[in-house]
Amino acid sequence: MKFLVIDRGGTIDVTVVAAEDLFTRARDWVKEMTDKGKIETAYALAGEMASVIIFNADSHEELDDMLQDYPLSNYSVFEVYPLSDALHSYEKAAQAFAQRRQQLAA
Repeated sequence: MKFLVIDRGGTIDVTVVAAEDLFTRARDWVKEMTDKGKIETAYALAGEMASVIIFNADSHEELDDMLQDYPLSNYSVFEVYPLSDALHSYEKAAQAFAQRRQQLAA
């Protein structure tokens, strides 16, 4: 299952040393999860303290576990969207249109 996760961030009111540690751990965690195949891709949103990540998870619970393990989770505001294959959705729509055309022709 794929999930689009937008982290809108939040205020991080910590010392410079603590912030450096948090961001270093977050960077390393994203790299580790990418290497494991749990993160498909990750982007920072230009000009914002925000990011977009596509996660691969076997369940909602696994995604929740990963989000809780994220080093910046205590400072994050997550938006989570389950993803489905776009080509599958287009094909399903095409079938529905064909069926409706047949109904109108009858």
